[in-house]
Amino acid sequence: MGTGETHFELPPKIEEYLAVLSRLYARTKNARLQEIIVNGAPTIHEEWTYDNWNGGTYGHALTLTIPEELFLDVIEDKGDFQDQICKDINSMNNVPNEHIAGIFIEMEPLESDDWRKKSGLLRPQTAYVSVPPKSLARLWDVGQVRVFLSHKAEYKKGTSQLKDCLKRYGIACFVAHEDIEPTEEWQTEIEHALHSMDAMVALLTPDFHESKWTDQEIGFALGRGLPVVAVCLGQDPYGFIGKLQGLQGCDWQQVEDMAAEAYALLYKRLPDKSRLFEAALAAYAGSDSWADSAWKVENVLSTFETLTRRQVEDVVRAYRDNPQNLSSFDGMDALKPLLERWTGERWEVRKNQLKRVKDAEVHTDGLPF
Repeated sequence: MGTGETHFELPPKIEEYLAVLSRLYARTKNARLQEIIVNGAPTIHEEWTYDNWNGGTYGHALTLTIPEELFLDVIEDKGDFQDQICKDINSMNNVPNEHIAGIFIEMEPLESDDWRKKSGLLRPQTAYVSVPPKSLARLWDVGQVRVFLSHKAEYKKGTSQLKDCLKRYGIACFVAHEDIEPTEEWQTEIEHALHSMDAMVALLTPDFHESKWTDQEIGFALGRGLPVVAVCLGQDPYGFIGKLQGLQGCDWQQVEDMAAEAYALLYKRLPDKSRLFEAALAAYAGSDSWADSAWKVENVLSTFETLTRRQVEDVVRAYRDNPQNLSSFDGMDALKPLLERWTGERWEVRKNQLKRVKDAEVHTDGLPF
């Protein structure tokens, strides 16, 4: 079942489709793909994308969690494997208005492995906690960068608005007062979020320091060596984050501007730009209107100064596969100079579509490379 009263038919069929894929890959002698299918523990994220075409079209995300040894074998070609599995599942799918919008191959977390001690580099204060997959699924959206919003409870309304704004950038935010299930032990879930976050945004209100938890949350992030973005909302950075330049001039009346500045700083401080790109790409692929498509090109994709050939192909595929992106004239106008910057090639808009121009020819078949 999806959100609200929507009942989905595709997710219950995934196991059946995976079984057929296993037999198909055995027949075509594609041993590596079959190995991924057989060993992958499937998790479905329903309604990962939505398009209002044809009365509503829903895209689900499928995560295949595989053992570490297999993950290390396939990591260099992971993107190709994800694309192939997604294509093959959709070729079998006959459920109207539903499809698989993305496949994610992830590594199964190890419950216990003394690899840190075996390395000989482990310092006494270093700690590691394995977060259960079910908790990860509860706390974070698939494919997004994970950001913990540290805040005083009195500002939960504005914090929730910031969370919604950052989601457009491909950022999944944890907000304690709304992201913890009533049946879950709240402190345990907060610890899981702290152990699995990629970065923290600290909303420094005048009474921030009075909380029993906020300073500890910041210390947790710093102890893990993660980026901390301090947003000055009446309080300047202090203590161990005092050396950090906080975002000045922010207020709760301009939450969208606050989100834009926080995202820009996260882009500078997050070390894994490839993961940040995948999150931005997922956000663009899930555009739900022409205006939303143009906004994501102008405010999210434009952040990336350079992209690999593979990443450019992914952007073009997201543009072509979503009718909202394909029909957004403003989005096309904004995407054209980005493609030229990333590829060094000239692009034109012809027949309402972006096409690469090379040697006086317009390439129209397949992807542009």
